[in-house]
Amino acid sequence: MATERPAGRVLLLKEGDTPYEGLDGVPGMELGRVITTPATTSLGGGFSRFTGESVLADWTLRYDEVFYVIEGELVIESGGETVRGGPGEVILIPAGTTVTYRAGAGTKAFFVLHPRDWAERSAE
Repeated sequence: MATERPAGRVLLLKEGDTPYEGLDGVPGMELGRVITTPATTSLGGGFSRFTGESVLADWTLRYDEVFYVIEGELVIESGGETVRGGPGEVILIPAGTTVTYRAGAGTKAFFVLHPRDWAERSAE
């Protein structure tokens, strides 16, 4: 996990900086959150990897999200449209969008979201 650092410091974040954890209710999808510290930035983010066919359906984002696909294919379905991102491609999802995420085993991506504390803000 990224440690708390003074604002304005440049950080190098590596995939091995934090352990991967499963996402509740989504078999085959794991997240390694490396951008988590409030003192560092208002962004959140990390690595997502897929160990099997995985689907997270009908999720409405309360944050803006960007995925950079590293390996495999990440599929985002929304409003009857399908976007397929492959290695080296970026997918942008604006806040308020309802999506279904799909990926197969071996897919890996890096994600960034804003604001990092979307869940706390939603609870207010």
